[in-house]
Amino acid sequence: MNTTQLATASPMGAPVNPWMMETGSLWIWAALVLLTAIWTLKDKRLPLFGLVLIAATSGFWQEFFGDWGAYVAWNPAFARLPLWGEMAFTTPVKPLFIPFSWGWWFAVSIPLLVVLVRWLHAKFPGVSILTLAMLTAFPLFLAYQIQVEGSSVANGWWTYDTVIGPALESPKGRLPLIFPLLLGLWAGWFVAQLAKRDSGGLMPHEAKRGIASQPVGWRREVSRAWWMIVLFQVSFFIVNIAPPIIGRLLFGGPSLLVP
Repeated sequence: MNTTQLATASPMGAPVNPWMMETGSLWIWAALVLLTAIWTLKDKRLPLFGLVLIAATSGFWQEFFGDWGAYVAWNPAFARLPLWGEMAFTTPVKPLFIPFSWGWWFAVSIPLLVVLVRWLHAKFPGVSILTLAMLTAFPLFLAYQIQVEGSSVANGWWTYDTVIGPALESPKGRLPLIFPLLLGLWAGWFVAQLAKRDSGGLMPHEAKRGIASQPVGWRREVSRAWWMIVLFQVSFFIVNIAPPIIGRLLFGGPSLLVP
């Protein structure tokens, strides 16, 4: 069955403007990779958006396990990742654009929120960075996720086969609110960690891993990238991926779209 037949057979129908996710994600991601390379060559140091780009792109695999727990079914009309078909505890359709969409979205949103929180902290030094992040990054991320996820469900890009808790309604499906809430909480905490700096300009996880003692050069930047990957993936999995998986295993039922 080809992608057109799959889209017709899917309860979601054909996706609206799929190029926005497929082609758009690839081009934005490629542009950020180029900017990262230019910035790194100029400063001999990976920029924050480059670190997040690397970490988020490498963490895309978590999407499909979290989708299984949340009963997310992607539209089968999307081009799919090669070499990764159906697998236990993952949603069956795995779109090709996911690594790129993860990379560019977090590489743009997180550093911008870090800049905002650091600017606010300079204005209000008596307020902790974590508090400022929760007052800014958390609601902004939550609002964006509700808007984008809601419109994506309405556009037939994906749907939730089973919904638990409060949800937003759309003609093509329902959007549970618990998952955007978790993502917003994670974003607030993560932005706070990246906004904190020591006297040498290092983030807390870098300082704890002895980055300051390493000589300037590519080995140091590889180490910074590695520990950003660890921080991103471990924290993201604990807050956003493990809860829906555990929830479905303990309380969930069968699903036709996300078996």
